[in-house]
Amino acid sequence: MKIHENFVELISQKRRLFLILFLIFNILSVIGIFKIRIDTDLALFMPENSSAMTEYEKMGEYFSNVDQLIFVIKSSQRNETGVLQEFLEIQKGIENIDGVQFVSGPLPPMIPSGLSVKKIEQVDEDNSNLIMNYIDRMGSLKSLYIEEDGYYGFFTINPDPMIATVTAGEILEYVKSTGLDYYNSGDVYLQSSLFEYILQIIFFIPPFAIFFLLLIFRWKLGNLKSTILSILPAGIGALWTMGLLGWTSLELSAITVLSPVFTIVMGSADGLHFMSHIQDEIEKGSSLKKALKETLMRVGWPMILTTLTTIAGFMSLFVVQSAPMRQLAMTASIGIALAGFATWFFLPVICIGLKTIGKSSKKTNERFDPVTPILKKSMGKKSIILTILICTLFLPGIFLIQTDLNMINIYKERTEIRKSMDKISEISGGAIPMFVEIETETDPLLPENAEQVILLERELAERGISQKAVSIYNIFATLNSLFFGADEDTYPKNMIQVNLMYNLLTSNQPQMVETSILRDQNISRIVIFPKNLSNEILTELTQIAEDYSTEKIKFHAIGIPFMMKEMNDRIMPDQVGSIFLAVMLVFALMIVTLRSIKMAFIAIVPLAATLISLFGFMGYASIDLSIITSTIASITIGVGIDYSIHLTSLFKQFLKEKTSKEAARLAFEYVEKPVIANALGLALGLSALLFSPLQFHTYMSMLMWVTMLVSSFVSLTFLPTLLERFFRGKK
Repeated sequence: MKIHENFVELISQKRRLFLILFLIFNILSVIGIFKIRIDTDLALFMPENSSAMTEYEKMGEYFSNVDQLIFVIKSSQRNETGVLQEFLEIQKGIENIDGVQFVSGPLPPMIPSGLSVKKIEQVDEDNSNLIMNYIDRMGSLKSLYIEEDGYYGFFTINPDPMIATVTAGEILEYVKSTGLDYYNSGDVYLQSSLFEYILQIIFFIPPFAIFFLLLIFRWKLGNLKSTILSILPAGIGALWTMGLLGWTSLELSAITVLSPVFTIVMGSADGLHFMSHIQDEIEKGSSLKKALKETLMRVGWPMILTTLTTIAGFMSLFVVQSAPMRQLAMTASIGIALAGFATWFFLPVICIGLKTIGKSSKKTNERFDPVTPILKKSMGKKSIILTILICTLFLPGIFLIQTDLNMINIYKERTEIRKSMDKISEISGGAIPMFVEIETETDPLLPENAEQVILLERELAERGISQKAVSIYNIFATLNSLFFGADEDTYPKNMIQVNLMYNLLTSNQPQMVETSILRDQNISRIVIFPKNLSNEILTELTQIAEDYSTEKIKFHAIGIPFMMKEMNDRIMPDQVGSIFLAVMLVFALMIVTLRSIKMAFIAIVPLAATLISLFGFMGYASIDLSIITSTIASITIGVGIDYSIHLTSLFKQFLKEKTSKEAARLAFEYVEKPVIANALGLALGLSALLFSPLQFHTYMSMLMWVTMLVSSFVSLTFLPTLLERFFRGKK
């Protein structure tokens, strides 16, 4: 009691000094915000020490251009000659951009003429039919598509990796300048879109979260001034966190962008408890200074503990094998800690300088508050039955959980990048290229090696895994048909024909050859456009590559989607480790604070029901467990235990003078209002993520509703019932 009295007296006497410090921190934070760096690397969603990443980088060392840019452009012309002329002009325009190494477009760079080839320099009425006939005979290699609404050209562009981002931007500007409808894809464009989406999230989502919190807190506190004061420390914590990001080497990414949102939504819990208890004390007739002392005495230590347990929930993410997840754990923990610090040190400073603190409108609240009567009626045996029923209903859903985050389903269907990828897939069969790297003991162009490659390509097509495949081998098979009249998809049988084609291509299209084969090193590759990027497709592709490998020829499926799959495969054991660590940390903190293993164990029991509900709902709703959605479990543990801490701490205080039944009732009455307000405020606050362009943010919002509703219900009904029964007759 003495500590709280001394603290209140200190802030009364040194209020001006505290306010000056407060102002300095805010100014430094605002300056830091303008120094923030944004990280859009897709490697954020990939594990550390990734074998798939190692293979991808190794292939990049061989071919130097693993990042391909994809464009599908709709022609404005309706006749074949006009279409070919328009696409040829675009193709030449892209080739003239600095940093473009190679362009594969709808028009072939050359067409057979006897046993030689003829370059296509221009298109006119005389040669347009010849070119179209050649394109039609290219089969799966053709990049000109005729749809009901017109002609579409498929462009694959290999930029210089050293200036890929700059080149991609110039290509995009050039395509826009044509005035034609276009759709684009590729790693560089995915990353640039991610940059825009991160900016949208940071500027629009936090204000929406604050607005939703104001609605809920206003409803429960019944006073606008108290509502604003309760949210103020969380807003300050978010501001300081963002400023700290700018002043340090930490970066803002699609993952860490959630840190300020978490800080606002979760950091507001202590401010809510603080203002709610001040209101209760003032309504009893206490002065403002006395109300501050009583509030700090009753909820001061629980506020510190809830801050620590929330941090513990986030810190458990350190077991996930992902550097960005550790950054999220660190930045979110810092944000929660700063919000707790602001609640303890600056909220009392602000309150003590006010003449009055608004009282709650109890009659108005009770009239529009159907929640409290329902909770009271649910206590006792009913709470036990309902908790068991909740667990029973959600438990089977746990076995339906899958892990399938990929480069396409990161984005919502309404986003431009997702619409582009879907349209490209619809027209050409694939929007994200992957690779099968081929290593041979002998010349990779030998017929026996080529036959094995073509068989693999055919297998991928027949099983619906690959919608389109491009390699030096199917190019040679097509040329074999055109030059020598061989059957379709038949590779030349003798090396004279092979070398003739190789020399022709090397002389006329050296860049195309260099992106497909390194003959001196016995290495080649296939570019594959898969049907989709699901784990099932990637697993099948990997298995087929292994099945077709022999001692003389090896196939390796490579690409960024395989890195994300590797993260998906690791996330389940990482999630188990994260939950175990979070529960252990929280349990240890509870024992230290409550000084009772029995009481700490009882207080942690509601977490089991909440976690079962979380993962059960995830399975039923087909929400994939991913590097992002896995954070909800840690958040649930950190936040869900807050309710138990406040109720159990007050129960322990009241148990000194009251029976266990009375202590449970009084503890419920003290915490019910802030717990319900915080649970609904947190769920509704994170509903702001529905406006995010990233799909997994919507999933996080849905999961937060389930966990907060279950956690608050179980903590306010089942927990007091357990405490009352296990401590009956004891003090």
